[in-house]
Amino acid sequence: MNPRRALVALAVAAGLVAGGLFYAGAQRVSAIVAAADLPPGRALAPGDLEVRELPPDALPAGVIGSPSAAVGSYLRLPLQKGQLVLASALASSSGAFDSGIVPPTGYSAIAIPVEAAQAVGGAVVPGARVNVIAVPVAGRAPPELTTELLVAAALVVDVRGEQGGPFERRTSARTQAGVARERLGSVVIAVGPSQELAIAERIPTSTFVLVLVADRR
Repeated sequence: MNPRRALVALAVAAGLVAGGLFYAGAQRVSAIVAAADLPPGRALAPGDLEVRELPPDALPAGVIGSPSAAVGSYLRLPLQKGQLVLASALASSSGAFDSGIVPPTGYSAIAIPVEAAQAVGGAVVPGARVNVIAVPVAGRAPPELTTELLVAAALVVDVRGEQGGPFERRTSARTQAGVARERLGSVVIAVGPSQELAIAERIPTSTFVLVLVADRR
């Protein structure tokens, strides 16, 4: 082959390789992000979302690429401005709780009446997993009733105060000024049909102890 032609062919090949690398590096795909800080439990509106063009290798699995795929869905968790919207962060129905967590399909939410001492010192938070242990109360429970593990690794949907509202853990100026802070009243967990019946039967006769466990998902 003519040396000049060989050099031209080599230059063309190098150009094609460089062009391919440039194209791969410049390639972008659409992804939606939060247009502002968004609280959980609310339906997404078009103004809540923005479209960004990003490198595909920079995107995690499950990212949503079109606003139409997210508008009308409910947030399970809060999103910060500019945060990518993932399919796992959305639910088809609104959570009835400030946590925004929705019980899995086929599960219901039930409140376990507990004080802080029976709920890991009040350290239980939404999204945690707990074992629910029922302990018979002397004088209220029949003699044959024993301490029993009712639910294992239940998802905590929300934590409520004595008056039924959200449980506030923060110490504040109000507390320092002499206003008593509301105490823990109940922990809401997601359970299956048979489990909710077992818990309901034990409420009149037992107290409950919650044990924090590792997430088994």
